[in-house]
Amino acid sequence: MIETRDRSPTWDFGYEPPAGDHSVDETPGTDAVVATRRRIDRAAWLDALAILADRIDVEPLVEEAPLFWTRVRSVTAVPCERIAAALARAGVAVRYVTSACASSMALPPALEFGKGSTTRPEGWRTRAPRPVATPATASRGDWFLGEGGGIHLDRRVCGTGSGMRLAVIDNETADLDRVELESMVTVGVREAPATSGHAALMVGWAMGALRPGGQRFVGVAPDASVRVYCIPKPGFDVVSLPMAIARAVFDGADVVVCATYLGVGANSPLLDDALDVAAHLGRRRRGTAVLLPTGRDASSPGDSVHASLSLTLDDPASDPRVHCVAPGGREGGWFLWRGPSGKVRPFSNRGPAVRWLAPGDDVAYPFASRDQLFHAESSGASAIAAGVVLLVLGANPGLALPELHAVLARTVDPPATNADGLPVADPADLLPLGHDRDGHNARTGYGRLNAATACASAGDPVAMALAAIGESDLATAWCARPTKPYTPRTGKWIARSLLARPDLDHALRTVARHVRLLAAKPSRARSHAPGGLARQLGTLARELLWMRPPPLVAHELTRIAASLADPRPATTAALDEGAMAVFRDPAREPAREAVPGARRAGNDRMPNGPVSALDARS
Repeated sequence: MIETRDRSPTWDFGYEPPAGDHSVDETPGTDAVVATRRRIDRAAWLDALAILADRIDVEPLVEEAPLFWTRVRSVTAVPCERIAAALARAGVAVRYVTSACASSMALPPALEFGKGSTTRPEGWRTRAPRPVATPATASRGDWFLGEGGGIHLDRRVCGTGSGMRLAVIDNETADLDRVELESMVTVGVREAPATSGHAALMVGWAMGALRPGGQRFVGVAPDASVRVYCIPKPGFDVVSLPMAIARAVFDGADVVVCATYLGVGANSPLLDDALDVAAHLGRRRRGTAVLLPTGRDASSPGDSVHASLSLTLDDPASDPRVHCVAPGGREGGWFLWRGPSGKVRPFSNRGPAVRWLAPGDDVAYPFASRDQLFHAESSGASAIAAGVVLLVLGANPGLALPELHAVLARTVDPPATNADGLPVADPADLLPLGHDRDGHNARTGYGRLNAATACASAGDPVAMALAAIGESDLATAWCARPTKPYTPRTGKWIARSLLARPDLDHALRTVARHVRLLAAKPSRARSHAPGGLARQLGTLARELLWMRPPPLVAHELTRIAASLADPRPATTAALDEGAMAVFRDPAREPAREAVPGARRAGNDRMPNGPVSALDARS
């Protein structure tokens, strides 16, 4: 075990990055962005600002409710306060004025999301599903898709991301001809830089790529539709990143990932607006998921000999509307790399905002003809995590953003301890060693993303309950069944409802634990009153009906509740037997004794049971 030399708390680490550059904008002249509450004609702009300078250039940036951003430039330097005052005198409803070049932590006035404001993916073509097998992962470069330290991909449950839309924001666009790209959009640049293939790598790991000879590299969500939004290099402005996020959300992106280096000081009121639009308008008001990597900054403050490796609270990845992703290793722990001296070091920042751990160690290079390994680091980890999010949303497109987070949080795997016995260059690099009561660690977040368990839980209430009590394999097997006692539509709605109602979630977990105990020893059923299971499930169905489900779901739940009210002994015994059959996995244990007096049920149906008449319709 790695031990510290003092008795610091287990949550403590060297959380002291070098002081950032928070200086004011010293750009000659004026370069500002004005956020207004509605669209303003160009003539009105010029009339209102003519008093401030002789030559003023006005450029509309975004004019889509609720965002109205206009860039104002002049050779003469004019403070933002004077611009705001001049516009106010002219009757312009100004929300704020901010520098287009300097960062700011100012929180702008809240956006007003009118009833008509939403996003619709018009013109963004999606892909139909194609047959893709789950790879056999041993020591190959596609280990990141499999078990162990990978994302536990199971195509039977996860699918291929068909119908989902991914936006990749980057500032390097070489090799994009080797990925299946829907389109590329430039934001703030006339020509896309193409000195490296960073964006293409992100697309390759998240979706897939074309290898030499036409061979296909299969990523996490190979049938997602991907657009790349190219922005300038860091330090050019603080406008392009928020514009790219907003543009992608308005275009209809389900997931946005930005893994490129953003430099120091990327925050601004504009970024706050863009993330608000993503959270509240994206995916037809369900919310677009935005993912950023932890990055890596090995510098340290002047009075320390240890690398800080700190993700600061002012970093965009720390924003509460962002899913911050850290890189993991093949063994399931934090990503460690071995230097020329043979010592191992981490390659990622750590901090209170880290959410998920995703593979970032030696993974297959998407564009090589054979298994060439590549350090994906936190950039690749965020792309792989974006693929997982696409799969989860594909499993249940109705998930709202808070529900998506809840599904991911409850299905993560605990990270492994992967530094034992290794020659660590600096033990302080591996702090903190402990986890908070909520399971969070500054290095690994809440844990490793598990695609199969997350997708199963997102779309099916029984799978959600099975996964919650530690039966992830059975949850996946249940989801893979061709038929179930409820339609997929109803299953997805119930799964979302359980996320909103912890009490009903507990009720279904209670049923799952009860059935597991009886399945372990069926003779225990004699000690329980007949019809207990039917009564519990009937109560659950009735409570779900109080939540005002959609008409088709309500009709199905009403039928289920009526079927569960059947008191005949043969009916209730068949329900008990059918439920226990879920836990009879021949791969893990021998067949067990049957419930006395009950008929044997098949794996996919409960014959003569309360829900046997329900068809599994989509």
